[in-house]
Amino acid sequence: MVIMLALLTLSGFILVSNLMGAKRPENNPSGTAAQAKSSDKQRPLSITLPPPANYKPSQDEGQMHADLVRAQDLLGTISTAMAANDWANAQQALTEFQSKTQRLPAPQLHHPDISPILQDFFVLYAVQLENALAQQNASQASFAINQLYGIVGDQRARFGTRGIPLEFQRLRFLVREVGLWGEAGDEKRLRLRAVALRDAWWRDVRPIIAAKRNGVEQAKHFDQLVQQLSAAGQIPEMTALLPEFNKGLDQMVKTLFQQRPPTSGNHTGKTADDDQ
Repeated sequence: MVIMLALLTLSGFILVSNLMGAKRPENNPSGTAAQAKSSDKQRPLSITLPPPANYKPSQDEGQMHADLVRAQDLLGTISTAMAANDWANAQQALTEFQSKTQRLPAPQLHHPDISPILQDFFVLYAVQLENALAQQNASQASFAINQLYGIVGDQRARFGTRGIPLEFQRLRFLVREVGLWGEAGDEKRLRLRAVALRDAWWRDVRPIIAAKRNGVEQAKHFDQLVQQLSAAGQIPEMTALLPEFNKGLDQMVKTLFQQRPPTSGNHTGKTADDDQ
């Protein structure tokens, strides 16, 4: 009887050992594949996309930034040439502008957030500028220049370079917009841009200016200008304030950011942070 129990016990050990060995990955390839498949189902899906075709390594960002600086400068050159009715030089500057903006920062929807739609707008206004210069249409060209100036400035800001804050650059962009729609006699769009200017000043720019040393007094002066713009009744009243707006912006650049203001009289030329 004892011998029989011993044999049964030994047989049980052998059976359990065989079963355990069958479940080991090294002895059960199909089991390994099943486990890996099950693990894959539990693991979050991760897709690695190839870099965009126009992606350049970080060491090339310096050149790209320099090209964008030059591109903004050329927009000012185009504007100045148009004011002098020098369409040949305007066209020449456009050709160089096109060469400097062949490569833009790769679009992406995460930080730094360069929207593909923003670059679509760049293409749209670049074509509009080209057509306007070919037709010698100064008003259409000026509008396209301002849009391109804002887009290129936004692209530059994504490099994290020092200089004029992007919020301040947008404020100047909106001041130019007010002037453009005033010249076009479009009161509705003029007032829409005046509201955007007011909101940008109070929400985004004023806190930056007021936080700087000696910035409070300049902020108060600009407060008055914004209030006058909001209270203005007619287009001439609104556009008459623009020289004071530009003067105030230039003064802030000179004293608070310790850099020279734009060189172009219509403020579409080289910006203060171009010297960085």
